[in-house]
Amino acid sequence: MLSKSRNLSRFFLYVAGTLILFMYISPCLATYNFEGTPEQDELVEITSGTVKGGLYIDGGEGLKKTPYMQEFNVPGDSVTWSRVYVGVWGGSDTKTGTLDLSIGGKKFESLDLEGKADKGDDEGQNPSIYCAGHGVYWVAYDIGTNLSTGPVSVEARTGGDIDGKIYGIILAAVYEDKEGQNTKYWVEEGNINLHGKGGSEDISSTHDEAYADFSGKVDVDKYKTANLAVVYLCGSPGLEDSLYFNDEQLLDGENKNDIANSKSYFDFKFFDVLDFLAEDDNELKFQRDEEDYVHPVLAALSLGTGEEGNSDLIVSGLTLPVLYAGKDNTIKASIKNIGKDSAYGFQAALYADEEIVSTVPVSSLSEGKSKTIEFNWNPASDGEKALKVYVDYTNKKQELCEVNNCNTPFLARIVDLTPPELEIDSPEDGSLVDAGYLTVSGTVEDTNQNLTVDVNGQIALLSGESWSANVPVVSGPNTIVVCAVDGKNNTGRELLVVEGKASSISDFKQYSGPDNEPEPVFKQSLGSDNETEPINQAILSSQNEGKEIQTVQTGFSEVYGDIGFISAVLFIRFRNRGERP
Repeated sequence: MLSKSRNLSRFFLYVAGTLILFMYISPCLATYNFEGTPEQDELVEITSGTVKGGLYIDGGEGLKKTPYMQEFNVPGDSVTWSRVYVGVWGGSDTKTGTLDLSIGGKKFESLDLEGKADKGDDEGQNPSIYCAGHGVYWVAYDIGTNLSTGPVSVEARTGGDIDGKIYGIILAAVYEDKEGQNTKYWVEEGNINLHGKGGSEDISSTHDEAYADFSGKVDVDKYKTANLAVVYLCGSPGLEDSLYFNDEQLLDGENKNDIANSKSYFDFKFFDVLDFLAEDDNELKFQRDEEDYVHPVLAALSLGTGEEGNSDLIVSGLTLPVLYAGKDNTIKASIKNIGKDSAYGFQAALYADEEIVSTVPVSSLSEGKSKTIEFNWNPASDGEKALKVYVDYTNKKQELCEVNNCNTPFLARIVDLTPPELEIDSPEDGSLVDAGYLTVSGTVEDTNQNLTVDVNGQIALLSGESWSANVPVVSGPNTIVVCAVDGKNNTGRELLVVEGKASSISDFKQYSGPDNEPEPVFKQSLGSDNETEPINQAILSSQNEGKEIQTVQTGFSEVYGDIGFISAVLFIRFRNRGERP
């Protein structure tokens, strides 16, 4: 098998690497490594075995400030092994801070997060600290059997110089259930930094793949279910990454090329891999593809002997806040298993007008139990949408009833209170520009397409998301104010200041005025030091039968010389001043 040859090659590499380590470094190994820890290219097995019961894994939500709370509900009669994982964003690999954890009200000793300075003095420490990349922490608390079944609350707090936001909290527990199925399981952990080139570490190479090996023999005919759970930190939506089980690419619903796609940098996904199960040494491969950086930190595989088909999943309630266009909205749904058996590893989806706008993985739901799940949705526009929640929307679970998995759709109104996102691309703030007419341009985005952009009183031309307008500029400081107003009267504003300068008369140019008609502008060099002053509108204006006639005086310096030019301009200025009210 392909994995065997790869494992053999890896074995010789490890032997050579171990010899080098013992020759050149001290035996005190650091827990920090930019590429990954404790291994750079694979998660390490932390537990495996068989149990009459199951493997429970749950948690998530995504990057938030502390205190960070997570509720769990452990099934079964008793817990034989358990571990709590906390992801922390440090902000950099040099900042230091603390992590405090409490489980069911029991507090653990405050933990120091030291980044690159962590020398791993206690290799057998609990919790285990895995820090990789630019200060991404994955901390594993070994709880063992000191966890009861049923509801449990976990709280995490951070302090110090680190950024301190929590990516998410995960609880993994092996439980016994005297009426349960026989389960074979593996849990693998670590913190691997898959990344592209560049970054503050001046990286010239990439780190593209990572693995998790579920070693051992498997009787593929014995097991009726095979559920895989994976956790990523730092993934980004829209940047492709992929996941393979025994060289078969896995799908997250209809998505297969952007597995780590959460907007909150925390992905907790489940996959049914029964059809891909091998008899020996099953292998999982994480592939970076186009992601700038993504951290696989946990992988768990559980095989069950019990037949599925006696669960029954329904939507029992929905909590809907005021929904805002262009904003992240949290929609809570209560789901319940009214069947006779537990359901493991399924997906729930939120639909808006029959289009999926958000999905949530559910690790397990015991018979007769309810659970609240949260969808995150950022509507692109205001108006009304028909919303519904569908549990097991991929139809992977065999249930007693297959037609009661969603609620009756209802209309929800989406409000637009978001101002347009306005940017000025040209000119730059503080730049030096020629006096006369200046083209100001940029981009604008908004959930409402009925937009108007105004630049110092001039209505800008719009083309898609781009806008531009010509505005007059005089010598000296000029403030340019740009306003964008959408159809709901939400207004975005940006401003900049440019310095207008005058140039020689030989640099005479024609500028397009606000009505797109040319307005010539004279500029004359004055003084022996070549200082310049602009003559912004050397125009003779007169009224003829109510219609303004503009006569441009050109060629003064050529015909009459500098003195004649200046005299003519001063005459025009004084005359125009006398006409102003």
